[in-house]
Amino acid sequence: MSTESFPKALDGIRILDLTRNIAGPVATMMAAEMGADVIKVEPPGGDEMRTWPPFIDGQSVYFISCNRGKRSISLDLKTDEGKVLFLDLLQHADVLVENYRPNTLEKLGLGWDQLKLIHPKLVWVSVSGYGRSGPKAQAPAYDSMIQAYSGIMGITGEKDGTPVRSGGSPIDIATSYLAWGAIMTGLHSLQKTGKGLILEVSLMESALGFMHAYLQGGLVDATLSPRMGSETMGMYPMGVFLTQDGSHFLLQVSNETQWIKFCNVLMATELSNDPLFKTNPDRVKNRDQLRPLIQGYLATKTAQEWELIFTEAGVPASQVRSVKEVISNDQVNARHMIKNVSLPNGKEIKTWGMPIKINEQSATGTHAVPDLNQHRNEIIAELQRLNNSL
Repeated sequence: MSTESFPKALDGIRILDLTRNIAGPVATMMAAEMGADVIKVEPPGGDEMRTWPPFIDGQSVYFISCNRGKRSISLDLKTDEGKVLFLDLLQHADVLVENYRPNTLEKLGLGWDQLKLIHPKLVWVSVSGYGRSGPKAQAPAYDSMIQAYSGIMGITGEKDGTPVRSGGSPIDIATSYLAWGAIMTGLHSLQKTGKGLILEVSLMESALGFMHAYLQGGLVDATLSPRMGSETMGMYPMGVFLTQDGSHFLLQVSNETQWIKFCNVLMATELSNDPLFKTNPDRVKNRDQLRPLIQGYLATKTAQEWELIFTEAGVPASQVRSVKEVISNDQVNARHMIKNVSLPNGKEIKTWGMPIKINEQSATGTHAVPDLNQHRNEIIAELQRLNNSL
């Protein structure tokens, strides 16, 4: 990384953020990191994520992780006063990002068809659960239920166990990255055409991308594997093995070159010479015979030792890390994925970093997490100045 400062690529762009929970807020948070003025428009009770434990200094760690760098104003869009102030804000905005259920804003007179008439250059990004159309459009949606709905839970878990939800919020975060791309696409299109547009992303459609090979297999009636724990249907060896000190180790051998390197590291000529394991399709077919042989080898060292050995040999491998181990990891910190954030009370704590680098620079500056309605007077004063200058 060079010593230049992180470019504020979106300086001068104003985004109205009508999102809550995770998918929408992370997208707008990344925009804030890049210099956009993000105004988080919250309902009177605030983003529900503010109430999710655990808390630090009265602030939800969930909310902290998704909302740095924004300004907060609370509006009741069901009231005339709230609508008037919202439309005033919109007059000076470039992008609107929302994750209301489809038709909710339309019923308030604030839908796309209504607003594009008074703001023809508006870039509107809609983040929904199942999409803005179709029989499930109005259904409530969260990451967990979308994992179940999309088939992800159906292929996750041990072979003889029950379906398991993936930890973390992978569907929310994947959707936030799609929403981020939609913001950038909309701004680029506006610059080229001078016309606003609405762009849609949804948790369901994002989740289907995680199922790509399974969906493709289903579409052509291929034989699909059931739940396989940490293994996969397309290659072997891949999976978690127990090591000398009881720690777990994930190994993935994706091609024949890696297989030879893997066997050479173990000095396992009986594996490399066995016709049962000669090619990847052979190893996939005979994984039950191969698995205990590999386990025997890997039980002779710790996961940390094996990671160093296999990485140096060019074989994809990793110890299974705890959150504490991830936070202190050299590569994670070398990429500035741990940075400071300021709470509403001024206290600085650590948070996760920006996953996009510009000109080899990381967004390392400290941003603040807004308290509910914290910036109301400031924002209204700005609007008055902007309106007086028109």
